[in-house]
Amino acid sequence: MKNCEAMRRIFISTVATLFIGILNVEAQEGLPDFTLENLGKNRISIGWQNQYGEGLKQVNVQVSYDSLRNFGTVFEPLSPQLPQNGYLNNKDYAGKVYYRLFYVLNGGAYYFTASKAVPDQEDAEGGSVSKRVPIVRERMITVRTYMNVVARITPSDFAKFRDSVNANTKDTLQAVGQDEMLIKFFKPDDPNLPSEYVGTNQEGYVEIKLPNAKIRNYKIIFNDSKGNYLFTIKRVADTDMVLDKTNFLHAGWYTFELYDGDKLVENKKVLLQNDF
Repeated sequence: MKNCEAMRRIFISTVATLFIGILNVEAQEGLPDFTLENLGKNRISIGWQNQYGEGLKQVNVQVSYDSLRNFGTVFEPLSPQLPQNGYLNNKDYAGKVYYRLFYVLNGGAYYFTASKAVPDQEDAEGGSVSKRVPIVRERMITVRTYMNVVARITPSDFAKFRDSVNANTKDTLQAVGQDEMLIKFFKPDDPNLPSEYVGTNQEGYVEIKLPNAKIRNYKIIFNDSKGNYLFTIKRVADTDMVLDKTNFLHAGWYTFELYDGDKLVENKKVLLQNDF
């Protein structure tokens, strides 16, 4: 009987969480927008809509006592692809806390929503809660190229990943942040390897991301798939540049040569999707 009662409570809690999430997202826009509501008695409802369909790979609900940093993940849905989703957090926080969502799309693009604050929670009798519950930040290491996220893994898994890279490849890993590693492929001149700097964004536009572009002398030459010349950007002065699709003749593969001064940095190709 105790097991049956426990299962019944879990079922009711799960249904309530999903129901509250659905109610919250009825009148909202899709990600990165999300709803946040204080239901009282330490119950905070978070809801969001997924306009990406199967393209949404991961969603994390994160909480912090600070609006800008020290966020910890408190929930990750098993089915992020659902069109509507939500979570009911009943942890006993004290004082003002902030919520945000971290989400990842197929292809590796990842985003943080703006943080939102909720009023101080109150206990069942209406008095203020004095206990300050610590928010444990889940440490994850992001491995990425300049264009895409390769993986988000725990420190122990990263140690195995790093050892495998060092032992089995000639690729290199470079720390670019406290928990962010940049992977550099050994053969940047191989057109069959993905570019570290040129790719397509989620809207299908060709996007160029170059570190230190403002102080370097980057030039890029585009050709069609047969090697016929298209155009040259003589000076890439922005660290993040998006090219209009009208610069290209049609959908398909295009090759490019990226130079830093007279030095060839990459000789690769990029695929422009057939949506125009």
